[in-house]
Amino acid sequence: MNKIKNFLNKNYKSLLFCLIFIIICFIYNQNFQSLNFILKRGVILEYSLAKNTVVDSEKIKDKLVKEGLKYSYIKDFKDINSKIYDSDDKLIVNVLDVALPIKPDKNNIDTINNISDYIYEMYPQSKLIDLKALNDNYHKPFSTFVRFLGLFFVSAFIWAILLYLFCSEKDFFKKAKESSKKYLNEKKENLINFIKKTKEKGFGYFLKKIFFEDTKDENGEEKEPNVTKEIISTIVFVVVCVILIRYFIGELRWIPSGSMRPTILEHDRVFVEKLDFPKKEIKRGDILVFYPPEAQLKNDPWSIFTRLSGIMCKDIAFIKRVIGMPNDKFEVKYDENNAQYRVYINDVALDEPYIISRKDWTPCAQNMYCGPFIIPQDHYFMMGDNRGNSQDSRFWGFLAKERIIGRANFMFWPISRINFLKDKYFELHKEKIGNEYKKQIFILNRY
Repeated sequence: MNKIKNFLNKNYKSLLFCLIFIIICFIYNQNFQSLNFILKRGVILEYSLAKNTVVDSEKIKDKLVKEGLKYSYIKDFKDINSKIYDSDDKLIVNVLDVALPIKPDKNNIDTINNISDYIYEMYPQSKLIDLKALNDNYHKPFSTFVRFLGLFFVSAFIWAILLYLFCSEKDFFKKAKESSKKYLNEKKENLINFIKKTKEKGFGYFLKKIFFEDTKDENGEEKEPNVTKEIISTIVFVVVCVILIRYFIGELRWIPSGSMRPTILEHDRVFVEKLDFPKKEIKRGDILVFYPPEAQLKNDPWSIFTRLSGIMCKDIAFIKRVIGMPNDKFEVKYDENNAQYRVYINDVALDEPYIISRKDWTPCAQNMYCGPFIIPQDHYFMMGDNRGNSQDSRFWGFLAKERIIGRANFMFWPISRINFLKDKYFELHKEKIGNEYKKQIFILNRY
């Protein structure tokens, strides 16, 4: 009994911390849907309805509750003016949105299909036309603030855990503060002494201490640390680290234009991962950062340094989406029936839910690359999501593989749109024909 008491007295802080952590995890798990509801994380199922369909929202909500979904949002759009088309290129008039606070992953496919099957039973001729991310479609002003607080406190919490568990000295913060204070005082005294001696001995002493390394001073004592050289060595170390990180791991990029709207907006910040270390396969739909063919890259030492470090780099880089792969037959055709342009890969229309508009395209002209043609080996056909305002492969041709900088895979700014730039593919029930459900692969895009 005494051993247990001694153990509790000695480790009560650790035990209390573990207990609080378990309680937090339990509350988080029990209210995961409510957290998703607050942060607007989840999916929107968008259905087309027959004209003059009357939607019973209460029945749909009852079905969602039976599926274990406590929070949802249902909106019926009638006689809409916007040009929305289904996957068969038919104009849609009535739309039903069912927003669900669940993660868009393969574990929830059965739940989504059950909800869709219920919609098809209630409203014949209805179809699932799109799968959207919830966050920016029904966004609340406080969601960004709550998300920021969550990230801040979770990060601080994790750091506190690591420092407490892995630091042998429990008074780590006190000792770190004392060491930092001592170091700064030493540097301050050395700098003051250096200034005093420069005043006494003149400018020659200053130049000697800056540019020449002496082991001892004129009195035979150890010299003061050279502040300037320490600063220079620190800057060199930082620059070398930046170059290594940018070359082997990735780099940060600022987006100046709206050619990738609505996926990436002007002034967004993205992280670009390198594709060669380790080698990663390029896939259709990837968003790449690259040097366009017309950009002349200088190979003098200064230009190479600026490209590697990102310091004062003036080389122009584009950001576009991979649409055509090597050896694909590519063509842009104008669909007379629906008055819109479509991309055809190997004579099959490409489903592109990420583009800003199926109508607003730059018309094909004789001097543009609209096909049909076969894309050469080790080359790609790049297009922006904003097809009406994008200087892409339609204007300058194929992109050689060696001009690719990397793949944009994460948006870290602004906070309200922090997310991975990666489309997800789900095979879901599109509609009901007779007693059978027709399936289709849907792409979940960030917007």
